[in-house]
Amino acid sequence: MPEIRPARRSAGATAPLRLELVDLETFAAVATLGSFSAAARQLNITQPSVSSRIQRLEASLGTKLLIRTTRKVELTRRGNLLRVEADRTLAGLRRLAERFRLDAAAARNRVVVAATPMVAATMLPDVIRSHGERHRGIDIQVLDLRHGDALQAVAAGDADLAVIAFDGADKRFRSQTLRNEDMVLIVPPRHPLARSGRATLDEIAAFPLMMLEQYETMKASIAAEVARHGLALKPAPSAGNLNTLMGMLDAGMGVLLLPRVMARRSLQAGHAMVEIDGFALFRRFCIVMLRDAQPTAAVRRFCRLLREEMASS
Repeated sequence: MPEIRPARRSAGATAPLRLELVDLETFAAVATLGSFSAAARQLNITQPSVSSRIQRLEASLGTKLLIRTTRKVELTRRGNLLRVEADRTLAGLRRLAERFRLDAAAARNRVVVAATPMVAATMLPDVIRSHGERHRGIDIQVLDLRHGDALQAVAAGDADLAVIAFDGADKRFRSQTLRNEDMVLIVPPRHPLARSGRATLDEIAAFPLMMLEQYETMKASIAAEVARHGLALKPAPSAGNLNTLMGMLDAGMGVLLLPRVMARRSLQAGHAMVEIDGFALFRRFCIVMLRDAQPTAAVRRFCRLLREEMASS
């Protein structure tokens, strides 16, 4: 019959520590107070429960920790060694638990919003101001990021929500529509399309059509519509940052397609807005969260105000 031997622990392997934290806490209380009954009162448990926990701890460690007489409780040599480590360990755990508690309390009073830079600059300021007037003590933090990075911030838990254009294709997230914003063109003031302020897709196809890189789906639908007329879109640069596209626009590299709310901002720089005739283009702006997110009360209040402000603007 083959001999069965216990498996050897590999060199450097750590043996599992089979201790109950409540037993260690009970031992520390007895060691400090020198009494089973005093420890029971402090821990709000019965004296037999204290005895049971100490016995379980001694059994787990395979050594005697306390010597109990009719008058007092004394620590053995190993009991004294454990007391030092137990006090240090429990103090560290209490500090860490308090830190977690304070972090959780702060998180309940903080809302982190990820948004693309132009959304952060055009849609959020009035909402944040109104929120501050209604709900003092709530910290609103805005992360202005590129579109993909804003979604990633939500996915990683670095943001509670994102306020971005969103088509719902990514099933990790759920969304609430804030508004459908129609698309317009921005051109330099002396551009041929600026004269009438309106243009068909056929007229637009004569110029490189620049747009943000996250608008690829929209660009494909425009290209398909232009192709139905026997034309093709001219090659045009794209970028994830609107300021980069604005620089390309000023350099005469093409015309720029933007949601109206963002286009209004660029008019301050002297650009002209051109309406698109014969083809409806919209961009859906949403509140985006993880599909299984459980938002705090502060996040829910912010989202409610955001919807109200967008509905009234």
